[in-house]
Amino acid sequence: MFSVKYLLYLLLAANVIFSWMAFSNHNLFERFKLQVGRILFHKEYYRVFSSAFLHVDMTHLIFNMIALYSFGNVMQVFLNVYEFAILYLLSLLVGSLLAIYFNRHNSSYSAVGASGAVSGVVFASILFYPYGGITFIFFPFISIPSWIFGILYLLYTVYGMNKGNDNIGHEAHLGGAIAGVVLAILFQPEIAMQNWWLSLILLAIPSIIFFIKPKSARQGFEFKILNDNVKRTKRSVDDLYYNEQFEREKELNSLLEKVNEEGLHSLSKREQERLKELSK
Repeated sequence: MFSVKYLLYLLLAANVIFSWMAFSNHNLFERFKLQVGRILFHKEYYRVFSSAFLHVDMTHLIFNMIALYSFGNVMQVFLNVYEFAILYLLSLLVGSLLAIYFNRHNSSYSAVGASGAVSGVVFASILFYPYGGITFIFFPFISIPSWIFGILYLLYTVYGMNKGNDNIGHEAHLGGAIAGVVLAILFQPEIAMQNWWLSLILLAIPSIIFFIKPKSARQGFEFKILNDNVKRTKRSVDDLYYNEQFEREKELNSLLEKVNEEGLHSLSKREQERLKELSK
C-alpha cells in the first residue's frame, strides 16, 4: 500500500533530481523558476509549482530536504497519504501565491525552493507534536521544544520580510506556515484543540504579518546605479548593463504602479505593448 513514507521518498527524489539537473542547466532553471512577470503577464502558471522543485545550490537543497524528511516522518503518525499530499501541495501553493502577492509590483522578482511546502509540513508537525525536541545541526548540544522553534521561525520571517535583502523567500515560508497550521486543524481537530493555545499563537502571528505590509512591499523594489560618478566612456560593459537594467526596471515599475492604481484599461495600446516587452 502506498503510504506517507513512500510519498515522502518520492518528493525527496523529485526535488533532488530536478534540482541537480538545473544546477548544470541554466535554461532549465530559468524556464521553471518562479518569476512574477512571467506568471502575471505571460500566464505561465506552472511556475508556481515547478519552482518548488528547484534550488539555488546544494546547501539550499540539503537543508530543505533534511527538514522535509525529519518533520515529514512525524506526519506518518497523524495523516494518511492523501492528507499528506494535500498538505504538501496546498502549502506550496499558498507560499508561492503569497510571494507573488507581496512582490506583485516587481515583475523581475524570482524565487525557487521547496520552502513553502516544507514550512507547511514543519508547522503541522509542530502543532501535532509541540514538545518534540529540535536539535541544531551545528550545535547538537542545544535542543529546544518544537513550538518555541516555530515562534522563533515566524519572528525571523517577519524580520527577513522587512529587511528584504537576503535573497530568501520569507513570504513563501510564511504562506506555507499558515497553510500547514490551518490544514493540521482541519485534518486533526481533536489534537489541535488539545494544543489550542499553540494554534492561536501560530495563526495570530502570520495573520498580523499578513495585514501589516512589510517594508519591502510598501517601498517596492530598490535599484542602485553602479559607478554613477564615473564618466560613461570609462564605464565597463557590466556597468552599462546594470544601468540599462535599472532604466528598464524603473519604467516597468512605473507601468505596474499605474495598472495597480487605475487598472489595465488605463494603459494606452503602446503602454500595454511596452509592458509585455519589459516583462519578458
